[in-house]
Amino acid sequence: MPMITVPDVDTLMAGDLGTWLTGQDQARKDAKSRAAKWWIAGAVIGLPFLLGLAIEGFLGQLFALIGMGIMAICAGKGAMIRQAVVTSLKTQMNTTLARTLGISYSAAASIGEEFELACRFDLLPSYTRKTCQDLWQGDLGGTRFNLYEATLIERRGSGKNARDVTVFSGVILKMHFARDFHGVTLIERQRMRLALFGDSQTKDGIRLERVKMVDPRFEKAFDVYGSDGVEARYLVHPAYCERLIALEDKFEGKKLKALFHRGDVIVTMESDDLFESGSLDPRRDRELLARTIEQFRAMADMITSLNERPRG
Repeated sequence: MPMITVPDVDTLMAGDLGTWLTGQDQARKDAKSRAAKWWIAGAVIGLPFLLGLAIEGFLGQLFALIGMGIMAICAGKGAMIRQAVVTSLKTQMNTTLARTLGISYSAAASIGEEFELACRFDLLPSYTRKTCQDLWQGDLGGTRFNLYEATLIERRGSGKNARDVTVFSGVILKMHFARDFHGVTLIERQRMRLALFGDSQTKDGIRLERVKMVDPRFEKAFDVYGSDGVEARYLVHPAYCERLIALEDKFEGKKLKALFHRGDVIVTMESDDLFESGSLDPRRDRELLARTIEQFRAMADMITSLNERPRG
């Protein structure tokens, strides 16, 4: 399979991107200044209303609520001004990186069919509403893929006790596998389990039996379940353990799961915001871009490993 060459940060910063970023210094300063003005205005206008807390009864509570509302609106407006510039910077930096790899990047994203499949096989938890962002897609080294970040929120409780809980915040990655397979194989981080009457799972109506792996490193780190044990051992060779762990490390993630299903591989992993290359501090440009590049390199390495035929 062709090697995937990921550019280094010095190459990108020495080109048009570096020149463009230098030209954004004034926009960053303006965003900081405008946001600060909104925050100050919120404090100046809103704080006097908080004196209403000293007044007993409904009128005092009303004044306090008005003051908090004013401060919240002004704080939100300031944050939006800053975020708009950060998003513009991030989009330009990530688009430049994507262009060098011959793929595409978009700050906006839409959820694909892999999302529903991940839900059916419990790679993702149940949720009430969802959002997604930062879509990367295209062809890396002959492998079609798409990756985006998703946040799933579940509404729990009712009435006054109702609250929103973030049940998943991380990445969803789909790749088209180079080798044919017909069964279903599920990989997940090892967990405590009871196996008094056998160790199996039923997902989307398909019974998946625990598959013992030959490599002790993989067996210690991950559990593997499959509808066809022979095929699962063929698909999952020892290099995956190292690549999956490396991907978790670079993405600063946890609870990684992978599903082999009808020619595709779907990976989900909880993580903080990824590919956040934009900042209002120009001194952080190189650092954040380098971090994004390393995250992409880890993904490229995993794609290469997944589509290699096992040796030996």
